[in-house]
Amino acid sequence: MQIQFYITGAAMRVNWTIGLVSILCMILSETAAAQDSDAYREEKALGADLARQGETQRESRNSQDRSVISLVSENDLFGGSDRNYTNGLRIERFAPASKARPWLRWAADVVPFVDVDQVQIRSGLGLSHAIFTPKDIEAPIPDPNDRPYAGWLYVSSTAVALANNRLDQHSLQLNLGVVGPSAGGAFVQTHWHELIDGKNPNGWDYQLHDELGVEIIAERLRRIRKSRLGPFEIDSAVFGGVTLGNVHTHASAGGMVRLGFDLDSDFGPPRIRPSIGGAGTFNPNDDFGGYLFWGAEGRYVVRNIFLDGNTFDENGPRVTARRRWVGDIQTGIAINIKSTQIAFTYVHRTEQFQAQDGADKFGAVSISVVY
Repeated sequence: MQIQFYITGAAMRVNWTIGLVSILCMILSETAAAQDSDAYREEKALGADLARQGETQRESRNSQDRSVISLVSENDLFGGSDRNYTNGLRIERFAPASKARPWLRWAADVVPFVDVDQVQIRSGLGLSHAIFTPKDIEAPIPDPNDRPYAGWLYVSSTAVALANNRLDQHSLQLNLGVVGPSAGGAFVQTHWHELIDGKNPNGWDYQLHDELGVEIIAERLRRIRKSRLGPFEIDSAVFGGVTLGNVHTHASAGGMVRLGFDLDSDFGPPRIRPSIGGAGTFNPNDDFGGYLFWGAEGRYVVRNIFLDGNTFDENGPRVTARRRWVGDIQTGIAINIKSTQIAFTYVHRTEQFQAQDGADKFGAVSISVVY
């Protein structure tokens, strides 16, 4: 009986031990399965985030690999006047980044602060026209103390290096054209005013003479901060540049603040230089975006042919006391819908010469399309 009792007790202990081990194995198995499930969910979430980032990068690259065409119209009609810088038109096309010429990458490699392995390089061609007039356009003989009539027609070749992280943009632009009667300023303004029943500009016989115009413009924009304000993105950028030529020679610096959505799509809407704005390389990441923006720029002006007169004509029309320092303040809105951006900018430009009667006020409307 004693032997049977020990055998029975041993069997019970063995069965209890086996049962306990089985329970522990089940617990460990469930725990491992739960850990695997949590790890799977974490990996899946991480994969989804990476997929979204990859999709955004692919969309950005796809935009970079398509052409962009921009049309800009600037007019003092929005400022309620008809004087000084009275009208500007520009059309420009940027080729896909994949079409950049090898020599552009070589040229970018020698530019300070540009890492050619971390940028997308794009080239653009543009055609622009600008008109400048004195305050009283009906006078047959212009006021000698006011600015002269002038037209400026030119073509542009532009190279833009945009950092892959969207923090830096370098641009180099060459403008080549003509200032004077051959620019067609008189023809454009006269026929436009006939069409809208405006004042007849009578003083174009006293405009600047024909002169070949050359400009080289180098500029860098740097996004210094990007954060969120509720549902909106907000960023700020600073920029500086130098313009050399017989049309304009000046140094410039300024900044811009934007509030909205998809701010990485550009560095501001395109404008006609001298100006605060992007280079026209619009790269949308989302189907909808847009922003409000505010900016300011200061320029130290060494030469402005539209105030200083023709380079080799000391007796031609010109102002007598041009200001060295000129400032622009602007505000506006840009709306992005899929591959199209429409923007409006209002500009307040300080007086450029002592006899000028008040600041310049004008508006700029632009439309950019990725195709």
